[in-house]
Amino acid sequence: MQVFDNDLNFKAIYDKVGNPWAVCISPGPHQYLFVSNSLPDNGLAQFRDITGEIYKMELDGTIIGKFGKAGKQLKEFSTVHEIDCRNPNELLVAEITAWRVQKIILRPGDRSAK
Repeated sequence: MQVFDNDLNFKAIYDKVGNPWAVCISPGPHQYLFVSNSLPDNGLAQFRDITGEIYKMELDGTIIGKFGKAGKQLKEFSTVHEIDCRNPNELLVAEITAWRVQKIILRPGDRSAK
């Protein structure tokens, strides 16, 4: 993921988020960056086990946390193509190969929900 300012000057590369198919920046005084790591079903099989996550990040690229794994069951993700993060603790995640939208409720600080 490459980051540019409003004048298209290069600022940074965030290269720890896999294949970022969907990106969302939450509103508010403390904004977060949400990024999906997705691979289509017809993608290379050796990468299938390292996709499916959604990363929550600070705008400077610091990864705060991640959740999910590849698949088509609940809490699994298959080719996330859109993330709605108007509320940074309640995401709507749309998947194009699973033909669905999942509502994800995040509980910051709760490490038991995996």
